[in-house]
Amino acid sequence: MKVNFKFEGIYIKKLLIGLMFGLILLPSIFKSVAILVFGLCVLIFGIKNKNKFNRKLFFLNASFYFFLIVTLVFSKNVHLGLSSLTTMSSLIVFPLLMAYLNKEESVVLFKQIKTYKWVYIIAVCIFNIFPFCWYGINESTLIEIIKHYPYLIIIDFGKYSIHPIYISMHCAIAILFSLSLFKEITTNKKKIVLLFIISLLVLFLLIYLRKGPIIALIFSLVVWSLINYKLYLKQSVILISCLVILVALIPNTRNRFLELINISNDKENAQSSTNIRYTIYKNSFKLVKNAPLLGYGIGDYNLVLKESYKKNASFLLKKQYNSHNQYLSFFLMGGFCLFLIFIFTYTKNIFLSIKAGNTMLILLLTFYGFMMLFENILERENGVIFFAFFINFFALKNYYNIEE
Repeated sequence: MKVNFKFEGIYIKKLLIGLMFGLILLPSIFKSVAILVFGLCVLIFGIKNKNKFNRKLFFLNASFYFFLIVTLVFSKNVHLGLSSLTTMSSLIVFPLLMAYLNKEESVVLFKQIKTYKWVYIIAVCIFNIFPFCWYGINESTLIEIIKHYPYLIIIDFGKYSIHPIYISMHCAIAILFSLSLFKEITTNKKKIVLLFIISLLVLFLLIYLRKGPIIALIFSLVVWSLINYKLYLKQSVILISCLVILVALIPNTRNRFLELINISNDKENAQSSTNIRYTIYKNSFKLVKNAPLLGYGIGDYNLVLKESYKKNASFLLKKQYNSHNQYLSFFLMGGFCLFLIFIFTYTKNIFLSIKAGNTMLILLLTFYGFMMLFENILERENGVIFFAFFINFFALKNYYNIEE
């Protein structure tokens, strides 16, 4: 009975990991239910089979969350702090769950990695195509669809509504997964399918017109080229060149990137996304200087930022703008101490990945690392869940010698 229970446990975990890779297709409440089911399964089977708990993985990737809890101590608004900690709870949940997967289970799971990547790629394509086609039925021209779609997906799709920057991140990661699969495929038919999928995902990236994910993807491709320079330098250069050319040729996309060199100090008229970020960063840096060591606490940091907007940039109060830079946000939450802890855990994961030859995790860490320069991805459900899952799942290869 013990053998059967163990076999059933691994089989169920294989299915649930696949569900995690397809999580984007589930609305918010069902995401939580899926993670809960996955968590209970891992803990029950892990305890029953007396799995050895991977303390190194857990403490490295969960330590940052413990220090976030500490910042609650010097927060006046404890309720808001607890709400933020709940949103960011994936940062401790997934390290805990992955730490309960032993070497044998990890080997079995990573033998399915190609399937899991396909699940994610297909899920991202479905999430892009179906709403786009549904909206297209109600519009007369393709130009109108492309013009309004990035804003309508925020408000018009109910529980599936999502900000363009987060669906753009999914597109970029799906491209990275597709490239990793492309080099392993031998049949021309599958290569053609993947090329079509990559082209489709690039098209949606250009429709959403978000600079951050495109820049992060380009840097990730550069890193991928350096890692595989002997085998895939030519392909990487071609893909990067195509992205840059498309950005330069399409007027709307080109204008968005030209904002980067046209920064204005006019507080009321600087309404481009780049100028808004520039104003936000100025206010954030001033606050960091006033509390550089310990910050303002996870319960108060956003309130303090809003007070700064009232004094220096009242037009930012029209929307709920955060710091729009995850690193600055860490400074505001817990000062240099919290920032240093995060950088240590992040760079430690990079070094472990390089040592283990874990290319996929290196690319994910590169992508998310650059994305955090533009967005507070760990403070939003659509960002933190997938960040925590991907980083901790692929980190298993750093601790076990797994051959895919």
